[in-house]
Amino acid sequence: MPIKFQITRFTNNMLSSRFSPLILLFFIFAFSFKGYAQHRKRNDTIRIDTLKEVLIRGYHKPVSPGLIQISRQDLQLVKSTTIGETLSHLPGIQNASFGPNSGTPMIRSLSGNRVRVLSNGVSLNDLSGISPNLNVMTDMENLLGIEVQKNNASVLYGGKAIGGAVNLLDNTIPKNRFEKNLMGSVSAEGGTNAGYKQAFDLNGNLGNKWVWHAGGMNRWNGELSIPGNTKAAIAFDPKIDDLTQTMAQVTVDKEHIRNLTLYPYISQFVLNNLNNPEWGLSEADLYTFQQNSVIGGASVPNPRNAVYIPGQPQNTPLSTTIIKGIRDYAPVTPGVMPNSQSNSYALNLGTGFVSQNIKAGIGYRRSYGYYGIPGFALLKLPGHPHEDGEAHEVKSESAYLPINTRSAINSLLMESEYLPQDGIVHALRLNYLFQDGKDSELIGDFLANEFSSRRHAVRVEVDQQPVSFLKGMSGLDLLRMDLKGIGEQRYLPDNLSREYGIFTLQQLGFSIFEFDLGYRHDLVSRTATLTDGYSPSRGLGGGKLSPRSFHLNHYQIGTQVKLTDAGFIKGSYVHAERAPELNELYAGNNHFAIMLEENGDDKLNKETAKTLEFGAGLKLQGFQVSVTHYQTKFLDYLYLAHTGISRSGGFLVKEWRQADTRITGWEAELKFLRSLSNVSSVQGGAYFDLVKNINISQDNMRNWAEGAFMPNMPTSRFGFSGGCSVRKLAIDVLFDRYLAQRFLGKNINPEPPMPAYSLLTAKITYKGTIKGFRTDYFVGGNNLLNVEARPQNSVLKYLAPLPGINISIGIKANI
Repeated sequence: MPIKFQITRFTNNMLSSRFSPLILLFFIFAFSFKGYAQHRKRNDTIRIDTLKEVLIRGYHKPVSPGLIQISRQDLQLVKSTTIGETLSHLPGIQNASFGPNSGTPMIRSLSGNRVRVLSNGVSLNDLSGISPNLNVMTDMENLLGIEVQKNNASVLYGGKAIGGAVNLLDNTIPKNRFEKNLMGSVSAEGGTNAGYKQAFDLNGNLGNKWVWHAGGMNRWNGELSIPGNTKAAIAFDPKIDDLTQTMAQVTVDKEHIRNLTLYPYISQFVLNNLNNPEWGLSEADLYTFQQNSVIGGASVPNPRNAVYIPGQPQNTPLSTTIIKGIRDYAPVTPGVMPNSQSNSYALNLGTGFVSQNIKAGIGYRRSYGYYGIPGFALLKLPGHPHEDGEAHEVKSESAYLPINTRSAINSLLMESEYLPQDGIVHALRLNYLFQDGKDSELIGDFLANEFSSRRHAVRVEVDQQPVSFLKGMSGLDLLRMDLKGIGEQRYLPDNLSREYGIFTLQQLGFSIFEFDLGYRHDLVSRTATLTDGYSPSRGLGGGKLSPRSFHLNHYQIGTQVKLTDAGFIKGSYVHAERAPELNELYAGNNHFAIMLEENGDDKLNKETAKTLEFGAGLKLQGFQVSVTHYQTKFLDYLYLAHTGISRSGGFLVKEWRQADTRITGWEAELKFLRSLSNVSSVQGGAYFDLVKNINISQDNMRNWAEGAFMPNMPTSRFGFSGGCSVRKLAIDVLFDRYLAQRFLGKNINPEPPMPAYSLLTAKITYKGTIKGFRTDYFVGGNNLLNVEARPQNSVLKYLAPLPGINISIGIKANI
């Protein structure tokens, strides 16, 4: 069935900017209705939802503003190897692709450190904002659904959600009893251009109070096929500029021939010092337009140029460039995406205690991935002994080798919920997540750098007992991460991050009006330590590695007006702040995985976003339509800026800088569902989105390097979805059209637009039985038009397109 996104509209409010008003509000909202709560009869608020095979029973929890909920059933159509690609069919969200094996959600042109990824409301160890080659490792088969917030997530989740949040509803710790003592599924699938995948998901009951879960998956693919060449056409254009050459990883063999007939004189100063090494002069410096040279303080006439031809047109070029050839850094094969192989697996184990008032459980997750990036880095190979009659050491050589990534994360989860029978508290939740991760970046088989992280995250949520016009939630977050590194090519020092946050979110309803108010205060600290084996940055930070701390305030206010039972209008204002991340403050030296020299600045300020959003919607006779317009003004927007410098080995030098930015855009969506009979239905939808990231800083450096718009931004799109189901057969189709970018920035030189392209996805599912087990058979296809697709927002767009056509077949047996 095609995607059906349930959207709950919620708007927000601003409070104060210090802890004392926050605590006052907390007490007002939580305790002013104490007498009412203690003497009223508690209603039975249990609801039962079925997401595929798993039965969910949960108590009412306040729904956060603008929440988009994607069910497990909808994920069966759109799920992919990365979260970014899975969510890319939503209006306003595109995939921040870093090759086929790594991709994060880009929400309204914001990604990385501005989009927080969570598991059951607790932030994950997401290092993709520090290095985009590090994919968010998750088992899509273990998800009950995904929740997405595009705009107003910072009150709930802090500064790293300044651009939105993605909450993965994980089933590692079951929270409810199951319909049967043993249930689940086993699946396998294979594709012509996507490799092979096996997965299992088992759940069950132990006695009357305990439940358990076991799940896992294994996935493998070789190098992927692509239509045409791996490099973009501009890589072999004789007019390609030097910086684009570096980004496309090509070398242009060219010769510059000066037109000596245009120069009337030969410099006497250069003639006198041509052989003086202190001046470093060459024959190219001999020719000049100056009649005299200054030698020893005196003006000396320059001799005339014997080959000078007077009277030539003014537009005659001073030189001519002859292109002798263009070659890749490393050999590539037409029709094959280089270094696109991948191997990953995941294991999930959990158990939980479930009673009427208490739910508590513990779980373990193991995720592993080893995959390539379609790019190459120059490495000086180690020397080796050699004997040819006499033992001696062979000198080392340099070679371009493929860039690989290896990630392994072990997670310990503890989740609990208490539902008191009486009192002012409706529900109390306490979740804890410990993650021990090891992320390695390799050049070929040689370790460039490796980061070991140990991360603790605690989240407490308190739901108030709802009254007639008010419901809400308050809570706190505690987070600590230790990051240590090894390797000769480290680009980050050892560091420690701490984050503390306290928040409240309230909804008031009066007649046709709903008002939403929220406030959060965060304290964020970053500390870096200079240890042996790490060389400080050469960039703006100067390698001082100064410790930093930031106080952050977030607030939101909004309203929604129900004009009729079918229509509404809404508006909201959100103020959010974000502290600079570790790499923005402390990065230095070559970052091989992203093929840059990255330099931080430990003097950077926090960035502030002020967002206005307006929308309207209508639901009538099976049709739903909504339109949203938003505008965000960023103060001290953090971005990785070009310097115009390229080091040996082909790496561009970039530095983290700040300048004001305005983001503005539109989103529109249409959906319909129509039942034709008891056994058949049709459904479909359409969408459009547009976003612009505009430079409003009046900063001369940014105008020169990045231009009027930020480069590498998502393009405008429109798309359609449709499907039908008849008894046991279902057919679904998705079509997305990506337009050529009109709002182009600069990479010192003007950013070239990638060609427009269309992506077609389809899936056919048949439900049958094998020996009494319900079985799903499916055939699916991606990029069915087999087009060369290069997303404008991908920094690897010059190196590799999206994978070509893939046809997959699979089977899923349900217990």
